[in-house]
Amino acid sequence: MALARHEVNALNVLGVRKLDHIPDNFTRLSVNGVDLRALDLWVYYNLDSRYAIKKSLKIDSNNKLIENQEIGIEDSREITMLTLACPHLHRR
Repeated sequence: MALARHEVNALNVLGVRKLDHIPDNFTRLSVNGVDLRALDLWVYYNLDSRYAIKKSLKIDSNNKLIENQEIGIEDSREITMLTLACPHLHRR
């Protein structure tokens, strides 16, 4: 029921689709160096399930604190669609 297929998503209408945190049952993907606003619009327009995009801090292999950008999607099949079809994840 994505907007790309001209169908309204009930979760969008109710305002409960985008979450402010990533629950444990969501599939996570680290998306560092990506324009989060463009990614958010692509997910909103092309995918159906609930999702969350969040910035956090993590420690890298050199024990330095770095910013980490992460997206979590409820339906694990849609994370595959995101990684294959989203043009914002593939740099040229």
